[in-house]
Amino acid sequence: MGTLKTIVADGNEIFRHGLSSILTEDGFTICSELDNGALVLSAYEDVSPSLCVLSFNLPEIDGIQLADKIQQKDTHAQILVLADDSSEETLAQFLDSGANGLLLKSADRIEFLDACHKIAAGDTYLGKQFSKMMTREFLRISRSRKLSRPQITPREKEVLSYLVKGYTSTEIANELYISSRTVDKHRTNLLQKLGLKNTASLVRYALKSDDVRP
Repeated sequence: MGTLKTIVADGNEIFRHGLSSILTEDGFTICSELDNGALVLSAYEDVSPSLCVLSFNLPEIDGIQLADKIQQKDTHAQILVLADDSSEETLAQFLDSGANGLLLKSADRIEFLDACHKIAAGDTYLGKQFSKMMTREFLRISRSRKLSRPQITPREKEVLSYLVKGYTSTEIANELYISSRTVDKHRTNLLQKLGLKNTASLVRYALKSDDVRP
């Protein structure tokens, strides 16, 4: 007999029993097998399980809604939601929910058990397909931010570093072996690129930015 009390909820009897069999063989104790989302909340209060395995699409109350309702009652609840598809909408709904893990129903036995053990232990889990989607989105956002960042030239960074130190245009010109007019031109370019109004605001920007901090 396993020690990890578990609730399994899915509208398909064969699939539900299959999940329960896999979990039982691996040390989980199935306390409730349910085919209706409306029954999960009362079962959870009666059982206080270590893990809830809920299908995304359940009659009456779906898995995502259940995850939210359960988390409202017990912030320590450990919930794995099983999805029929790997759409962006499915991932977005999961990220906004109280569930701890998301896995496709088509996942293999090894991944399913890995997810269940990790979530029961208090970790989170994102199925392989969803993890790839998250990585792609992270890279897209990162690259977008990089492209939208003002492109400051190496010379402009040098000028800015001296401005932070309190150097005048003449002093900067002497340090860089350029004319004061050129220094002023670089300063003007920086103000335009960064949408700033004066040297003081340039200095504040430099102190906050890792890219141009001297």
